[in-house]
Amino acid sequence: MTAPSHAISYEMSSFKPQRPRNAGVQRLEGLLIDEDINSLRIPRELITIHRLLCSGSYTEVFLGTYHDGQVAVKMLLPETRRSMDHVEALLTEVKIMATMDHPHIVTLVGVAWDVLADICMVSEYMKGGDLRALLASYETESYPHGFDRQKLTIALNVALALTYMHSFQPPVLHANLKSTNILLSAEIEAKISSFGSVNQRPNCTLGGSSGLHRWTAPEVLMGERFDAKADIYSFGVVLSELDQHVLPYSSINGELGQKLTNQSIVLMMVARGELRVEFTSSASGRTRQASSDVHVMNSIDALGTSCVALAPEYRPTAAEVAYNLHKILQQYTNYW
Repeated sequence: MTAPSHAISYEMSSFKPQRPRNAGVQRLEGLLIDEDINSLRIPRELITIHRLLCSGSYTEVFLGTYHDGQVAVKMLLPETRRSMDHVEALLTEVKIMATMDHPHIVTLVGVAWDVLADICMVSEYMKGGDLRALLASYETESYPHGFDRQKLTIALNVALALTYMHSFQPPVLHANLKSTNILLSAEIEAKISSFGSVNQRPNCTLGGSSGLHRWTAPEVLMGERFDAKADIYSFGVVLSELDQHVLPYSSINGELGQKLTNQSIVLMMVARGELRVEFTSSASGRTRQASSDVHVMNSIDALGTSCVALAPEYRPTAAEVAYNLHKILQQYTNYW
C-alpha cells in the first residue's frame, strides 16, 4: 500500500548505533529480534490505512483493513517517529499485548514495518468507540446518573480484565487505565487497550510527567513506587465517570465555588489526598435522579470509595472488585 503522506522514509539501517553502544539502542535491537514480536510480524503491504480515529501523546490510531477485515492501526505521530524511545515504547506495548488472551482485552492482530519510521501495531477494531465518547453522549442526552445493567456490565468487564492481568507472576500492570482506553463493541462489550509503557512489574516508578493524568493514582503522581493497586485507583476514577458521565473532578468546585479547570492544581490536590472523585449517593446538588436503586448505588459508592483510597494497601484487589461488582449486578437484577 501507499504510506500516508506524512510518513518518513528511511531505512532501518539508519538506526545503527555509533560506538559506544547506547543502552536504548541495545534494548530496541533486542525487541526487534524478539521471538514473540517477530512471530507476530505481518506484511506491511497487506495493511491499508483509511481514516484517522484518534490521536494520543505520541501515537495515532487509524481505521484500516487487513485481509479484507477492519482493524485498528496504531502508528507513531510524525514528530515522534525519529525517537528511538517512542519506537521502543510501541514495540514494548506489542510485546505485552502478545501475552494477553482475554475476552475483555483488545486482541492483537500483529505488528508490521518496512522501515522503523513506519512501524505499526494492528489490533481488532472496536466499532462502539471508546467509553469516554459514550459517556459524553450520555451527558448531552441527559441520560440518568447512577448505574444500570449496562454500566455495571461495562465495569465488570474491565475488572475481569484487570483480574486476569494482575494474576500473572509478576503482575502485568496496565498503568494507563482511563475511559479513552476502554473500547466498546457494537454491543457495548468493553475491552481495555493502550497499555502504558512503564515497567510492567510491581514496585516500579514512572519517570517524567508525560504519562500523568486525572486517572493517575496519588503514589504515581508523587513519583513513588507503585504496584497493581495503582490500576485499581484508576479503575475507581473510571467508575465515577460511569456514574456521572463527566470527566474526573470536572463537577467539583474549589474553595471559592469555582470549577477546577487547572489540571496541575487538580493533580497536586489528588496527590496530597485533598481531592478525590465522588459518587452519586454521596454527592450533593445532582440535577438528575440516579437510574439505579439506592441499595445498588450505596454498594457502588462503597466500592468506588475503597478503590480510590489514598493508601494503596486499603484498596481492594482486582479480583475483589470483580467479585463485588458481580454481587452488585445480581443485586440490581433482584431489585429490578
